[in-house]
Amino acid sequence: MKRVIALLTDFGTEDGYVGAMKGKILSMVPEVDIVDISHEIEPFNTRRAAFCLINCYSYFPENTIFVIVVDPGVGTDRRGLVLQTAKYHFIGPDNGVFSFIYEKEAFNSFEINPESIPWKVAPTFHGRDIFSPLASILAEGKSIRKFITPTKKHISFIKPIKKVDGNRFRVPIAHIDHFGNVILNFQRKDYKKRVKSKKFKIAFREFKFNKIKKTFGDVSSGEMLLVWDSSDYLQIAKNGGNAADELGITINDEAEMIL
Repeated sequence: MKRVIALLTDFGTEDGYVGAMKGKILSMVPEVDIVDISHEIEPFNTRRAAFCLINCYSYFPENTIFVIVVDPGVGTDRRGLVLQTAKYHFIGPDNGVFSFIYEKEAFNSFEINPESIPWKVAPTFHGRDIFSPLASILAEGKSIRKFITPTKKHISFIKPIKKVDGNRFRVPIAHIDHFGNVILNFQRKDYKKRVKSKKFKIAFREFKFNKIKKTFGDVSSGEMLLVWDSSDYLQIAKNGGNAADELGITINDEAEMIL
């Protein structure tokens, strides 16, 4: 079966960096399908890359290999990782780009051993010289075991829900998207597990929400609402507007939740 390698980077398309990765892959495994998820991630924005990945990965065919290169620490002692889930492989830097994957998937994780790579590696382009070749080897159906070591350590920017007292909790902001929607670290599965009464409420400053709407159009234009996003995270949104700007929310803020 023809394999898919999906690329997600902050390289843009002007400088040939994406082309170099594709050329490397095709020179090793000519029959692979290469899919561009995006190369327009804001430079160095690992959080936006992680959100982009979580929104699309599960729609790819089984055995897809995802290569994520948003890597401001390239060439330093930051680690490279390979994640293996039931259906996919993910390859990229250990800098938070897999944060949502850790929340969603059961996985085995492996640290890439740079000293085991026998070919030439440029210290500033691991996407071309380490991540792409390893993805190519996997796409050929071969093992990369000699290049990796099992690990239990990985960096995530997603903070857990914290209990304040009684039925009051603090819910971290997981992401603020392109539209200013404020994505909370609270999934639909958390709601089903935790919410047992009609006391459920999310509050941020003077705004309080006690009902989750089905879609943006369930409220008037310019009105704030709670709604599940397409990846089943709860978000604070504004119909036709920017909720983060309206509320003055930054990525380091927390919302209050009452269950």
